[in-house]
Amino acid sequence: MNNQSKLPHYTAQSSPAMGMFNTSMGKLQQQLYKGEYTIFKYAPMFESDFIQVSKKGEVIDVHNRARMVTVGIVRTSPHLTLPDVMLLARPAAICDDYNRYGPATQEKVYKPTQILELTRLFPLKFVTISIHNGKKQQLCLKLATGRSFYLQLCPPSNTKDLFVYWENLIYILRPPVEAYRGSQAIPVGDTLDITGFEEEDKSPGVNQVDIRSLHMNPELFGATPYGYAGEE
Repeated sequence: MNNQSKLPHYTAQSSPAMGMFNTSMGKLQQQLYKGEYTIFKYAPMFESDFIQVSKKGEVIDVHNRARMVTVGIVRTSPHLTLPDVMLLARPAAICDDYNRYGPATQEKVYKPTQILELTRLFPLKFVTISIHNGKKQQLCLKLATGRSFYLQLCPPSNTKDLFVYWENLIYILRPPVEAYRGSQAIPVGDTLDITGFEEEDKSPGVNQVDIRSLHMNPELFGATPYGYAGEE
């Protein structure tokens, strides 16, 4: 394992969340480390892969394929003792096409440069993460708007007790501000809604912000990321 796969480390030694961030970089963190979104390049991240399920715990599939979701919990400033942002990503469409055609026809399809498509950014203080079904390792993510969706952990075969980290995370995170009624989700790329998640409790849309503003205004969440070593 090279040095890059082990960086960055969680440096807030007094934080109860320190352990979960001192892990090898996952797919999403490795992709963000390339610098597309500067605010996340050196930010410690804890991430896992999930499939989306219904409130009843049944797998939600589209065209006989489960909805895959990568959830990343991020600390955007070295001055914070707790993570402050949740990222949601899904397999990139071009990556799906590359895998679908198979070796015989892959010469006709460009090899994907990104394996994940970042689709949502949520300040954690406006999200409630709870255990939906502990035996099935299912989580419920509820937004301040009342919208909820449900995810089931898909741990790697060589990983043990991964769900315990999520249980610990839920314990240490503070509850959302109930009175908040502003914008929660910052979509990537455009201000248009990006489909990919089926919410149980739908409500009218909220104001959304272009994530490209993070390049120019990294203090959007009240903490600057530029204290990380190596940041330009």
